[in-house]
Amino acid sequence: MATYGRTTRQGLPRVAGGEPWPPVVELAGVAAVQAEAAPAAAAAEQLEASPVAATTPAETAVASRPVRRGLPRVPGGEPWPPAGSATVAASAGLVADATSASAPEVAPAAVVTETTPAAAPTVAAAPAAATASGGVALRRGLPRTSGGEPWPPAGTAPARPERVVEMPAATVPVVAEVAVQTAPAPVAAPAAAPADVAPAAVPQRTPAPQPRRAAPVVASTRPAAEPWPKLYGPYSRAEWASALAIGGFGLLLAATGVVVVVNWLLALAPMQDFLATYPGEYHLPEGAPVGIPAWIGWQHFFNVFLIVLIMRSGLQVRTQKRPTAFWSPRWNAKRKISLSLWFHQSLDILWLVNGAVFVVLLFATGQWMRIVPTSWEVFPNAISALLQYLSLDWPTENGWVNYNSLQQIAYFVTVFIAAPLAAITGVRMSGLWPKNAKTLNRIYPVEWARAVHFPVMLYFVAFIIVHVGLVFATGALRNLNHMYASQDVVNWVGFWIFVGSLVVIAAAWVAARPLVLAPIARLFGKVSGR
Repeated sequence: MATYGRTTRQGLPRVAGGEPWPPVVELAGVAAVQAEAAPAAAAAEQLEASPVAATTPAETAVASRPVRRGLPRVPGGEPWPPAGSATVAASAGLVADATSASAPEVAPAAVVTETTPAAAPTVAAAPAAATASGGVALRRGLPRTSGGEPWPPAGTAPARPERVVEMPAATVPVVAEVAVQTAPAPVAAPAAAPADVAPAAVPQRTPAPQPRRAAPVVASTRPAAEPWPKLYGPYSRAEWASALAIGGFGLLLAATGVVVVVNWLLALAPMQDFLATYPGEYHLPEGAPVGIPAWIGWQHFFNVFLIVLIMRSGLQVRTQKRPTAFWSPRWNAKRKISLSLWFHQSLDILWLVNGAVFVVLLFATGQWMRIVPTSWEVFPNAISALLQYLSLDWPTENGWVNYNSLQQIAYFVTVFIAAPLAAITGVRMSGLWPKNAKTLNRIYPVEWARAVHFPVMLYFVAFIIVHVGLVFATGALRNLNHMYASQDVVNWVGFWIFVGSLVVIAAAWVAARPLVLAPIARLFGKVSGR
């Protein structure tokens, strides 16, 4: 087998400020030697038997290195190997010069020389036959058997190349271990090298510059994306807050502008004459009742109670995707609706019953003349009242006797237009409407009912906000006494009745959930989870 030279990787220096260890020297590879080659074995024996010539500093440049000593070979003896032994690695050039001067040209065959314990104290260099590539001998260890030769036998394996370091002229005596490649033919004993032969220069390799390690490149990690904010309808909470802030500021500016413009308009002479002719209300017909009876107060409370829960349940039905409970009537177990829809339709029925009673009592007692326009003067008086409200110089309130024209129109629209629209569209979308009535379904499509029902609900919301705001802004105690205490005085009775009604409405709002509604719904049908 053929071996090739290699360069040992350098490490840290042995002394401070020194060069990396070991020094960089490129050596030729050691030729492979087959154990069964007889000529190689003969050459090795001849080299061992030949007299060891003393080497001088001028003849060769060697590198000595103390041998690390181990345990003694015999009990009580000295550590092995004896003190003073060292290994010498000869360069390929020196071996080639010595061989060319003393021996004829030989064919390549590997011969490994080794030191024996008896030759350790002597100072000699074993003449070696020159080869083209050169090399060092395989370091041998302890024998496998007692009294046997060191293992492995000479010439059985290629030796590891060792570094040759140029040393000063004065060197300690060493015993050379030289691996020499010889030809298969018998090898003659080499003659000693002439004294005048100058030692060959040991080829020294300039240390290659160590590659500078590049700084580790840290991959830029993309920051984790922030989670999307929770949406409430089409916008998040922050967007709703921004929209309300900007919208509120815009409405405030617009309201300020309207107040300024209306006050400028009412200061004109024609508008002054208009206000004098149409103060905001007209006289009721003869026989119109005065005051608000108690049954109107109770009807008012029931109406507010039901309309608030109707709006709550209607919004729940509109936004609910997976109902938690279902209701089916006793007479038709196959028809199932959500419990929220059942509650909404039940409230609708109660609200219609309350409204029917209210209308009947209105016409039975003559109270209808307070909310039903009886003269065309209602329209100019309504415009006059609207301008007075916008100018913040509000008309005088006298609800115990007569409403102003704007109030009258608002109450009439709410009772006789908005309420019937809500009832008719609700019935069309409910289960009470016959599904197989093709003619009715063609005349009154369900899409029309859905298109009208929701805007009517928005009208009720706006009416309640404006109505409650005007009640508190135009004399809260007196107005609350009119509606809840049925008296035309200023005290706190009507106010506390109003507060009690709000508590009842709030409690019903909280209690309107499946846990409370299911037992009530079971009285009229079957409640199931599917």
